[in-house]
Amino acid sequence: MIEVKNLHKSFGELEVIKGVDLRIEKGDVISIIGPSGSGKTTLLRCMNFLEKADAGMMTFDGKSYDMSRMHRQDILAIRKKTAFVFQNYNLFFNKTALENVTEGLIVGRGMPKNKAQEIGQALLKRVGLENRQDYYPSELSGGQQQRVAIARALAAEPEIIYFDEPTSALDPELTQGILTLMREMAEDGMTMLVVTHEMSFARNVANKVWFMDNGVMVESGNAKEFFENPQDLRTKAFLRMTEESDEK
Repeated sequence: MIEVKNLHKSFGELEVIKGVDLRIEKGDVISIIGPSGSGKTTLLRCMNFLEKADAGMMTFDGKSYDMSRMHRQDILAIRKKTAFVFQNYNLFFNKTALENVTEGLIVGRGMPKNKAQEIGQALLKRVGLENRQDYYPSELSGGQQQRVAIARALAAEPEIIYFDEPTSALDPELTQGILTLMREMAEDGMTMLVVTHEMSFARNVANKVWFMDNGVMVESGNAKEFFENPQDLRTKAFLRMTEESDEK
């Protein structure tokens, strides 16, 4: 479905992504884990062209692109097949929950308002917010705002959804609600690439895990094998550190 080769990205003299290769198959639920500053979010943003890569080739649905020389129409064509869920929700604060979900359908895709509202209402019901469609983001909890963001992502009927630390701003109770929703999406066959510090999600929901450190893909593989038999010393040290942190 998606293949990236030799992805590089620098900010000034700081090289953040150092020649990453990756492959995503339809139906994959992939967790990207690693220490802060390892390049995980930058990788995600480059893949959806929120950041411009310095080098790299992407193949998406059989068509190849030079990621450092993307034309606007190519970016728009790819984004029609993808969705992005941000850690800080990224909602329109002057629009209701329903309007946040339908805005892209009406403005971006030219869908009639009544049809967009039917889709938006159904998706808000799916994420447990059928009684909050007329609420503004300021009237919703963090967990509810993230559910609106996920409903908005689903409205686009994407082939893949990128999640950037979707629970990092939430307390533990709200985190579990979002992770449960994401588990249900995985069970429905949604392809997802998830930057996360939630090891339980990576272990129990993802079918693949990628471990990044210092801008490189240190280790990747089947989730079960990754956690039961990590190969690289850096991976082993990171998993040991997270286990010790969870025990405290």
